[in-house]
Amino acid sequence: MNVVPKPFESKLTGGTTRFSASTRVDCQIDVIKEELGFLDYEEGDANTATFEIGQTDYDYELTIDGNVNVVSATNEGLFHGAMTLKQLIFDGYHEGVADLDNCVIKDKPRFEHRSFMLDIVRHFFDKDVIKSLIDVLALVKMNTLHLHLSDNQGYRVESQAYPVLNEKGNLRKGTRGDGIPVGGYLTKDDVREIVRYAGDRFIDVVPEVDLPGHTLELLVAMPELGCTGEQFELTERYGIDHRILCAGREENYEVIENLLKELAELFPSKYFHLGGDEVPKTQWQNCEKCQSTMKREGLKNEEELQGYFTNRVIKVLKSLDKTPIVWNEALYSNMLDDSAVCQFWSDGRKCLRVRDALKKGRKIIVSRTNPYYIDYPHGMNSLRSAYNFEPTSPFNGDGIENILGVETPLWTEWVADVDKLHRQAFPRVMAVAETGWSTGDKNYKDFEERLYNVLGILEAYEIGYVHPQKANPNPIKAAGQTLKFFINMIDVDAIRSLKNMQNAKKGRKSN
Repeated sequence: MNVVPKPFESKLTGGTTRFSASTRVDCQIDVIKEELGFLDYEEGDANTATFEIGQTDYDYELTIDGNVNVVSATNEGLFHGAMTLKQLIFDGYHEGVADLDNCVIKDKPRFEHRSFMLDIVRHFFDKDVIKSLIDVLALVKMNTLHLHLSDNQGYRVESQAYPVLNEKGNLRKGTRGDGIPVGGYLTKDDVREIVRYAGDRFIDVVPEVDLPGHTLELLVAMPELGCTGEQFELTERYGIDHRILCAGREENYEVIENLLKELAELFPSKYFHLGGDEVPKTQWQNCEKCQSTMKREGLKNEEELQGYFTNRVIKVLKSLDKTPIVWNEALYSNMLDDSAVCQFWSDGRKCLRVRDALKKGRKIIVSRTNPYYIDYPHGMNSLRSAYNFEPTSPFNGDGIENILGVETPLWTEWVADVDKLHRQAFPRVMAVAETGWSTGDKNYKDFEERLYNVLGILEAYEIGYVHPQKANPNPIKAAGQTLKFFINMIDVDAIRSLKNMQNAKKGRKSN
């Protein structure tokens, strides 16, 4: 069956069933009727496709035997069954009708959290682009969209609490000196529309405001939030910046609380991402307020100061009934609040800190840079490598029951238009979606054969992608893509960013 992700259990029972304009869809969920009406149908056999709430040990059960019947204990399960049916309809569609193989499918997800992250800061993508991505995520049963909303290059959501964020922290002069302004942000109505559209498709939208690093956009708008009070401009470059929020200024925590409250009202998700990665602490070392706070709180070093900062922000999120997510660097203080979910992207070859956290019961989302970062060229992170990666493999069996799920991030430093966005995302998103849903058994050839049907639906949606063969370049092409990627990154600011990265890592070996 040409379905992605591969169902947990499926069996052909012989014969076919025709889905056509004469098929009555009996369902109380309007979006399911909408999703199944994606093709032009001609008249055919009079039959019924029924979606009903009922008892099952699976997420959903789909039976095709002259009629179509989907049973689930939840509306979400019924929707997942509809997405499987949608793919089967497309596969069997010809001249206005779809002939479906009679079958029984019993399906359920492997992981609770199956996510795609989109950075709309480095380059902005509007609500319509985001909604088109949600269509694809829904098709392959992903259930989370993580939106990266703030960084050194801009603040990308309307703020009525602090309008200066949109006035000064939005438009940058260009990108690496090209003189082409980059700006834009989601209005509150845009966010509500996105959240509602995603929610109708049982996708949770998780906001991220990166703290205390990657915060130049906040300092541009409100210089008093920094350690020096200097006035800055949004950076045209990428990488790690040493200019971060002051952790010792008490008023900063009030500003952060107001921002989080504002965003929490917009995003009903139980999760809220606080970032916490790549925080060089040179300014904290020379800041009287930061050093005074360390002394008052009995903190040994600036790494613990970040832990103190993060835990104070987490306390705010808890008061808003939110579960925090942080990048794995937030573990390094050895004092991170137990409620925080750790998103694992890079923790050294042995990932000792993440392994230890997992073993002690902390929930982990696996987003390892290699191979899940899909802003990288296919020569670095190929479709095959994304598919074959086993998210439990870095942990040697230690605490793998605490793996919440998987996420594939798309950072947009080098992604300036929708066509490039689509080609970076697809079909690698489908590989991660299958790992998140299906069992750990891997068969790339089988996956690729099933994948072509989904890519056909993307063509019908006018969404671009890279052909699977080009998504797995040969060694020579892969080396060329990798070399070109790194040459493009090299400039004076990249060297400065590398130095800041080294500063961010200082002190960790002793913790």
